[in-house]
Amino acid sequence: MNIEVKGMNEVLVMKVNQNCSFNDFLNDLNMLLDQPIFQQDGYYPRAYFDFGCRVLEDDELKSLIMLLNTKKKVIFDGISLPHQRPMLDIMHKQLHNGEELFIHQETLFLGSVNPGSYVYCYDNVYFLNSVRGTIIAMNEDVKIYGQNFQNAQIIINQQSLHNLTTSALTSVYYKDNQIRAMKEDGYEQNYCGYIR
Repeated sequence: MNIEVKGMNEVLVMKVNQNCSFNDFLNDLNMLLDQPIFQQDGYYPRAYFDFGCRVLEDDELKSLIMLLNTKKKVIFDGISLPHQRPMLDIMHKQLHNGEELFIHQETLFLGSVNPGSYVYCYDNVYFLNSVRGTIIAMNEDVKIYGQNFQNAQIIINQQSLHNLTTSALTSVYYKDNQIRAMKEDGYEQNYCGYIR
């Protein structure tokens, strides 16, 4: 049997074996719904299907719903969706004078950006360590976040913010045809630290 059934909060959770084929699962479900416990008049338990990391194709989902509709033994209560990997990239790199880095997706940057280095950002970037180089937003929707800017240069939409220096959590963005730097309220400046 490729289905493990557990009762939770008046719902039958049907956990599907990750290694079985979808057709084997459907056959097992068909046999399971023919068991005496599901043959009681007026008894229609709610059933939730846990497929774990399995991604169901449209035709597979339709086959499941058709089987449940044909059998009329349980009330469909939903299915689990696979957990998707977060879209935030994590990068740990030290940039030195003359080095360039291109960031194409939302990124948490754990390294330092030293003077003379350039970071070209196509998406939002969160800097956790010192930024002393040049950050260039490649479109006006990019937001730049950091807590330790030291004479950094920020360029957005052909405008430049020179010598940005702050030890408070700051967001830098483009609005109303100008670059804005906003320090976050309530941030404890004395408790800044570096991640190595």
